[in-house]
Amino acid sequence: MVEVLNRKEVHTIAMTDAASAESGGSDSKRLKILDVYKGMAIMGVIITHLVLIQNGTDGKEGDPSALVQFMFSGLIMFMVVSGYFYKPGKSYLENVKKRIVPLVVIYVAAIVVLSTIMYVYLLAVGYDLSDYSLPELLFKSLFGKCLFMDETTPEFIENMAPFGPADISIMMYYLMILSLGYLIFFAIADRVLKDWRVAVVTILILLGITSLYMEFIHIHLPLMAYYAPMVAGFLLVGALLAKVDFARLLQEGYRTKKFWMIFGIAVVAAALCLILFPAQTDIVWGRVGTGPFRVYTFAATSLSCGIVQMYVAVLFMKIPGIYHLFNDMGKNVLYLFLLHMFIAKMIIAPFVELPVNKYIPLEFMPALALAFGTIAVILVLSHIYTRIKPDIVAKICKKGKASEE
Repeated sequence: MVEVLNRKEVHTIAMTDAASAESGGSDSKRLKILDVYKGMAIMGVIITHLVLIQNGTDGKEGDPSALVQFMFSGLIMFMVVSGYFYKPGKSYLENVKKRIVPLVVIYVAAIVVLSTIMYVYLLAVGYDLSDYSLPELLFKSLFGKCLFMDETTPEFIENMAPFGPADISIMMYYLMILSLGYLIFFAIADRVLKDWRVAVVTILILLGITSLYMEFIHIHLPLMAYYAPMVAGFLLVGALLAKVDFARLLQEGYRTKKFWMIFGIAVVAAALCLILFPAQTDIVWGRVGTGPFRVYTFAATSLSCGIVQMYVAVLFMKIPGIYHLFNDMGKNVLYLFLLHMFIAKMIIAPFVELPVNKYIPLEFMPALALAFGTIAVILVLSHIYTRIKPDIVAKICKKGKASEE
């Protein structure tokens, strides 16, 4: 399952070695900043999922802390980086086949396989799951909970809690809202990217569509489809940055005054956004941004914080130990993304009773230790898999080359 995405389409979610694909795999030409940044961003996502939102910062009551907002912006920047590697000129159907279909396959396979394993594992260690059937767990994980309910009602909040101890779907929604965003993005990208002014107006319109829906309709749709215009807007932001070769300019320009001037401006802009537009970041509960133009404030905060993170990634590249850690995490970001809640629950399930109202029932410091332990376990498993992968692939190869299927 994971191998299909790693070998073929994983660059579509900005969770792979996309820079290598662009540069033909040459380490000398590789945009190393993207590996380092992806490592930073996925660490932020994991800490947010396993630590911060489990300790009263999920945004259901008031705005989350500035730290949560800053770290959560990494998830939005994955969308931006996905758009960064868009290559114009392909037909709509070709883009759908090569980018969206693999995402959907991975989404379904990951939920079905991981949820089933977790369900059986919890039964084996003594959990009573009689109130939580596996088919219902799979359905709610695949299509969403509280379908067509009003997201502003207390009933919606109550029923959006994890569906029993075996629920590991907290992060899977990203794959589907990205796929739906791609459906819009591929239909308009080649046209609007010819003129940056048209692209900017299009981005504002797309963000406005999601903002208006969430403000005035706020009905919870299957697969959270109302986020598709917003995601398409972030993909266009990435495509615009690619037109000026932003990542390479950032990676190679740290010795210039312009680099530090823009860095300072970005820090000030991010701080102002965090103070003036404290953005709720609970996508699953339909709470993003602030006020009637919530998606605009959410975009301003996420993008400004994301740019600061990319600058920090450039600085981390100059510190060998930190560079190697984040570089390794960036290259294994897909495994970290798909498996972190699954592995974390498997680690603690025999020792701590998993409740039905939250994913990780630990206080801050134990949860933080669990987050780092989970990262370590996944990286070790990834390296073991990398070593045995040639033998596995050889068994399914035909005439020395594996089938695309």
